[in-house]
Amino acid sequence: MPADFIILECANSNCLFRYPVSASSKFQNYCPRCKSPVRIALEYNEHPANNVLSTRTNVTSFSLLLDNLRSAYNVGSILRSADGFNISHIFLCGITATPENPKISKTSLGAESTVSWSYSPNSRNTAQYLKENGSYLYGLETGQKSHPIYEINKPNNILNKVLIVGNELAGIDPQVQELCDELIYIPMKGFKQSFNVTIAFGIAAFYLHYIDDLDK
Repeated sequence: MPADFIILECANSNCLFRYPVSASSKFQNYCPRCKSPVRIALEYNEHPANNVLSTRTNVTSFSLLLDNLRSAYNVGSILRSADGFNISHIFLCGITATPENPKISKTSLGAESTVSWSYSPNSRNTAQYLKENGSYLYGLETGQKSHPIYEINKPNNILNKVLIVGNELAGIDPQVQELCDELIYIPMKGFKQSFNVTIAFGIAAFYLHYIDDLDK
């Protein structure tokens, strides 16, 4: 079976730069770091992650609202993580890029076609609609009204949990925050006040998705 990927390694013993390339690509035969010749160190057929069995279920209805994210790359990365958490739907609001933007596919790696999404120009109206239709809104935001994620409430008899993630600089729209049932934040141990929005989403989504299992 022809190889899908190739590991190239610099022949210069003082460099030894090692990196993967697609076997079907027209890769250069010199090191991008020191310009010495490269050799094929390894050939293989698929990424190990492709062998992991999916655990996709539909037990929990869990949606995501992105409130005016600036970076299409951040949106793409969040889409990929959202697929992994089996997010039921993503509401893309305001200036948040939609999957038609070619930058998204660079980080979503195909997840833009597997995750249900819709676009709304107004995040406040979308949050209001979700709340009026039985959703419980978690806003991922720092501030005096916010509490640590490990103190999160687990309401019963709700139709849908919605995690709201805000703009990388401005955060969640204050009027959207007012609609949230809870504002939660991820405690920081270093000097910075917050994580990158994609990292913060991943931490919060994991906690919200598996909170019942974590309590066992």
